[in-house]
Amino acid sequence: MYRHSPLLIISLGSDQQEPLAELASAMGYADPHLSVGPMSEAIKALASRPRSPEFIIIDIGAKERDALADIDALAEHCEANVNVVVIGSVNDINFYRELKTRGILEYFPRPVQANELAATFMGHQLKSRGNATQGRVIASMSAASGDGSSTLAMNLAYCFAAEHKQPTVLVDMDYQFGLIAKTLDLTAPFGTRELFEHPDRGLDDLLVQKMLVKYEDNLSIISAPNELRLMPSIRPEIIQDMLHILRGRYKYVVVELPHVWTDWTAAVLKNSDQIMMVGQLWLRSLTHATRMLTAWQAAGIDRSKVQLIINRSGAKFKEAISAEEFERICNQKIDAHLNNDIKAVVNAENLGKTLIETGNGTVLQQQFRAVAQELITRFEGTTATAATGKKGLMGIFDKKANG
Repeated sequence: MYRHSPLLIISLGSDQQEPLAELASAMGYADPHLSVGPMSEAIKALASRPRSPEFIIIDIGAKERDALADIDALAEHCEANVNVVVIGSVNDINFYRELKTRGILEYFPRPVQANELAATFMGHQLKSRGNATQGRVIASMSAASGDGSSTLAMNLAYCFAAEHKQPTVLVDMDYQFGLIAKTLDLTAPFGTRELFEHPDRGLDDLLVQKMLVKYEDNLSIISAPNELRLMPSIRPEIIQDMLHILRGRYKYVVVELPHVWTDWTAAVLKNSDQIMMVGQLWLRSLTHATRMLTAWQAAGIDRSKVQLIINRSGAKFKEAISAEEFERICNQKIDAHLNNDIKAVVNAENLGKTLIETGNGTVLQQQFRAVAQELITRFEGTTATAATGKKGLMGIFDKKANG
């Protein structure tokens, strides 16, 4: 487990302590270091750490120019390239310019949304790495258990890799019941077990490389454990680190999520460019989809990133509810329907292949391809996070890089 959160929050007043903790939690940082009081206390907290945090949020309250001296003092104790944003009650363009000349990543007048802060930090990270083709994260999750998100995830990943020739990784995050590796007839001695069971050592490129198993030229898999194990606790920061590393390696990162609602599944969703919710026209899918969408929105997950996919559409038996009812009740447009072709899906599983590889289920294959093509078209020519477009960290917070 992390001994030091990558996020340090500094509040120059005591009235914002609880809202700032809630903001950090909504960003996916369950246990941030929070310093309340004068900047001298924050500097002491910073000095007690073995290295500077990756992110700093400074809440200056109603202060304006007198807060600049505090920020200058903090800068002298920060390592180069630390990402700093400031929150305050002042809405003045000249004050904003003063902050930007000091190398502040961004200034947010209250109220500020968690997704705005997260997008600002991530956008700067990707830009500072100098890679304009950072990968996209696509999360797939069933509205109700068994609705078919893993089948969608496998076939999307295969489309990206084999038919569009894009470096792709498929991550099975269903720690207890994930069967993607088994379904694809892969032997994977390592995988997400390394992530969940050894959080103390953190995550780096070497460990991620150990977790990968190759399926075909452009497609790698990170599998779930073979044995059924009790679910260990995992910090959202580790998930964020994993996605950050995978974005740098692959054009597409497809993440299959279990049907659970935890802080780490929320971290995956918040750090995804697209969320595929897979449901069926049944009451339990509608009920769970409605609850999930409400919870996601309350957690600060951008609902515009969600695509609703109806699986096993056109079943021989009468579906319990109509597509129109599903859309109306959960207040979410259905983006695509997948044909009910259980025979073709089971045949692919028996062969240890994705459906697209088998040549069976022609209509369903075309639908998988259409969903993959729509995603590629949507992402074409855009950056991994189009939320900021601001200048990166420079100026006073960059001085220590040059001694």
